Amino acid sequence: MLILFLFASRIIFSQDDAELKLLKQFHAIQSEEMMSWLQKLCSPEFNGRLTGTPEFMASAEWVADKFKEWGIKPGGDNGDYFQNFDFPYTVLNNSGSLSLNLPQTDGSIIKKYYTYPNEYYPGMNSGNGEVTAEVVYVGYGVSAPELNYDDYNGIDVKGKIVLVNRDVPYTDPRNPEYKKWVAYCYHQYKLENAVKHGAAGFLYIDGIAANPNITYDPSIIVCGIGTEPLNDIFAGLKTTNKDLTDKMKKTMKPASFKTGKNISIKASTTRHSEGKGCNVIGIIEGNDPVLKNEVIIIGGHLDAVGNAGKVVNGALDNGSGIIDIMGAAKAMAQSGISLKRSVMFICFGGEENGLLGSKLYVSKPVFSKEKTITYINLDMVGNGTGFSVNAGSTYKDLLNYFVQANTKYVHREMHTSAPVPGEYYGRPRSDGAVFGMAGFRTMEIGTTGWYKKVYYHLPGDDPDAVTIDIMEDVSKMVYVALINMANDEALKY
Repeated sequence: MLILFLFASRIIFSQDDAELKLLKQFHAIQSEEMMSWLQKLCSPEFNGRLTGTPEFMASAEWVADKFKEWGIKPGGDNGDYFQNFDFPYTVLNNSGSLSLNLPQTDGSIIKKYYTYPNEYYPGMNSGNGEVTAEVVYVGYGVSAPELNYDDYNGIDVKGKIVLVNRDVPYTDPRNPEYKKWVAYCYHQYKLENAVKHGAAGFLYIDGIAANPNITYDPSIIVCGIGTEPLNDIFAGLKTTNKDLTDKMKKTMKPASFKTGKNISIKASTTRHSEGKGCNVIGIIEGNDPVLKNEVIIIGGHLDAVGNAGKVVNGALDNGSGIIDIMGAAKAMAQSGISLKRSVMFICFGGEENGLLGSKLYVSKPVFSKEKTITYINLDMVGNGTGFSVNAGSTYKDLLNYFVQANTKYVHREMHTSAPVPGEYYGRPRSDGAVFGMAGFRTMEIGTTGWYKKVYYHLPGDDPDAVTIDIMEDVSKMVYVALINMANDEALKY
């Protein structure tokens, strides 16, 4: 009886000790420290963290130094923290210009100039120069013969400026058919297709936002436009862009036409072929002889969109996700709690330029796909009052680790879902989608109840645009959930 009592007491003491260790670092995750990290990421030193630039590489070095300071082991190439890649980049020398050219009866031209950044945004990967030409509306800019759809069919755009919408006319991402359209959603594809058809200019109806996620081609001048110039192009045409996109979505037929309007776009850019990018990878190794070969990956993109006439600091997008990961990583590394499985932290480069870092990782994974329990994506996780945690339907039980962590320790409103059948996960322009489409079990953590103004890809995405207390709680939930997931011997996948 005494032996049994002592054995039971040891188990209870061990459990209490583990709980004390967990709680000590749980409470050590503090919004003040996290805000200091976010302010560092958004400092002039890093100039908006555009992938390819020396400033981005400096931000990657800073994150790697933090991992090293906390005792998190390197998981990159050659025994360091970096998974490197070459990446040329483009610098905007100034904000350029956009004008509508209005012919007068006496043959003169009146120019209506639009204001930056309220009415237009210069193409961050634009060629250098100026173009003046008629605007041709080409819907979504898609040529997909296998889907019986071509916005360029029967219309000549050579030497013209094409007006293009983002996304595709097929709008149900939960339908397996949507996967056939995903490749046509990408901004790079739309630009390349315009060049293929001979366009000299590219007006993107992508909102007023900086966007480096467009292929660089020196032969074409690029500009993003907002409501005012779009309305002026459609003025007097007895239709609107919304009318046409609604029609295309309903009929799945193009609605391209020559607008008769003449626009001038001017861009001043410099191309840098010597650019470098990287992923930052840190690992807390498991200690179980078998389970340590399995890994849980949590990641988000470190890069932002750089300086597009004015710096875009990328606090919410995606400094928030990176700082949330760092908060959990530090707590796990310093908790003194041994992990059975390994946990990997990845800060991607090149997300804003076309998901480059995540594509690199899935092509050269540190752990095989078969040994990866899940990839968890954090992007723009820093505004609001509640949590959302989403996973693929075939492995929705992974959600329970986050539900339990929130229920026991954090106590925020939480929404969970397992919305996507099979292996494909959600938004086509996200690192999570890259992992999902490569066959990794993919999850995404977000926040709900956003109440601060969102400066998406705009000046103003600064530290005061985030909700730092929700970021602290995301880190705390992630910290607890990952420890439990890593140490659950009964977890099957």
